[in-house]
Amino acid sequence: MVRSRIVADPGADEAQRLAALRRYRILDTLPERAYDDIVRLASTLCGTPISTVTLIDAERQWFKASVGVEDRETSRDIAFCDHAIRQPEEMFVVDNASLDPRFADNPLVTGGPEIRFYAGMPLVDSDGAALGTVCVIDRKPRELTDEQRDGLRALARQVVALLELRRMNLDMQRLLAEREMLTTSLMSYQQELEGRNQALSMEANRDHLTGLMNRGGLDRLKGDARAGRVRFSGPYVVAVLDIDHFKRVNDGFGHAAGDEVLKAVAADIRNGIRGGDVAGRYGGEEFVVFLPDTSVEGAQSVIERIRLAVSGRDDLPTPVTLSAGLAAGVVGTHAVEDVFLRADQALYQAKRAGRNRVEISRD
Repeated sequence: MVRSRIVADPGADEAQRLAALRRYRILDTLPERAYDDIVRLASTLCGTPISTVTLIDAERQWFKASVGVEDRETSRDIAFCDHAIRQPEEMFVVDNASLDPRFADNPLVTGGPEIRFYAGMPLVDSDGAALGTVCVIDRKPRELTDEQRDGLRALARQVVALLELRRMNLDMQRLLAEREMLTTSLMSYQQELEGRNQALSMEANRDHLTGLMNRGGLDRLKGDARAGRVRFSGPYVVAVLDIDHFKRVNDGFGHAAGDEVLKAVAADIRNGIRGGDVAGRYGGEEFVVFLPDTSVEGAQSVIERIRLAVSGRDDLPTPVTLSAGLAAGVVGTHAVEDVFLRADQALYQAKRAGRNRVEISRD
């Protein structure tokens, strides 16, 4: 616990010893029952009124636990325990400090607590660093029995085990915290990547002129339907729409006007479909609308609404009309390619019947 003012040089390994001590992150922590039990056992075993678990810092000795001592720390330059840690493999014993020239004038010998007997067993970690001691102190000279010495050594080993367990728990907490932070960062990064990928995928599947799905996206939609990778079951309708006499628009008013017509029709399609419907520009002036969970009658109402919206526009360089063909299918029953083909055939029926109309495939 204490020692004389005149001490030997701590040595070149002192920096390493202090680094080892600080790895346990125990200095200035609150009392803990496990360490309190150690000092009570030490005093009971050795029959001494004072015992401590002492850790030697750079300028002080600090008591993690103690019996018979009120202070939490004292200066290192009067610490008996500083002598003890310099011979890590041995128990340091002073039978009568008042007769020992190293300690006779020590203030803790000449004054309170009037130490006479001291025995300290160094706390040595797995790398051989002496962190402190388990020590017992008496106010009268005495000696320890072999059994008491063995017991004190055993208690020192228990303290080191507690310190190692503490270090491992703290390291584990740190690793878990770091892993949680890393996991959070990775999840955030993954979400960001997924968002970017989704945006890129949407961009790749989007027609740049109209903002609707492009042919590649529609073909993927067909593939999903063919493979059964759809979020619905039951009936669906495919509608194929075509701008009537679109070549006349390009030839008579120019391709810029034709682009304006395409965008206007796409806007009416986008405004006319419902939340679960999917619309795309299949190529040129042809559009496709996929209407899931829909009867052919319900789909006809949606497409008629779009047709009327387009024909009623007065903001285009020339009147524009749509022709459309519808075909119905059932998921898992009808091949999606056949339904698309029947809708396309119904479109040609609408064109042959005079255009600006909706025809339904009855096959």
